[in-house]
Amino acid sequence: MQPRLKVSKKWSAIPKELSVQIKQVFKQTFQTQMGTGTVHADGRIYPSEILMRVGFKPSDGGLRQFNWDISIEYKRDKDNVMKLLTMAVDVAGSLFEQFFSSENDHDFPRIWAEVDFEGKKVFVQYHTENTELESAANKLLGLEPGEEMLAEGEWEDDITPEAIKAQLGIDEEGEDLPDDDDDGGKGGGGKTSH
Repeated sequence: MQPRLKVSKKWSAIPKELSVQIKQVFKQTFQTQMGTGTVHADGRIYPSEILMRVGFKPSDGGLRQFNWDISIEYKRDKDNVMKLLTMAVDVAGSLFEQFFSSENDHDFPRIWAEVDFEGKKVFVQYHTENTELESAANKLLGLEPGEEMLAEGEWEDDITPEAIKAQLGIDEEGEDLPDDDDDGGKGGGGKTSH
């Protein structure tokens, strides 16, 4: 996963629990279109950019995976990172709706393209890289980022994995916690309604 901004170097991964939730939501929402295919979800939080990838690999045994990358610029002292993560998931949901309703993928941007989503400037790109193969190749070539790539500095204090889990209502075992409005943990949680 390559960030859009050249200044985006060090990063923190989104919590695995959030990735699992995104996969579950997309699998449920697009079950008819995806069948027994696999959903992939990954994301990184850079000091001034949120990068999210949501992909789908059909179960036909092919190598192609259909992915949308979403990039949202933000200012730490102005923007709410959790809201932007949720927005990135919503953008991915909208893009998948377009993908599944179109006859082919010829009109989708292969390089970063700016779109307006709920008044916010968002960048998206479509590609067919296989996440698992890309990761395996990067490891073989020694290109897989290690711990030194993880974000450092004061900016990460409010977006640690623990803080993100708490804001999403996820406990340590990855289960939803009850919300304040006592809906049994079914509301919020960063899930989309697509």
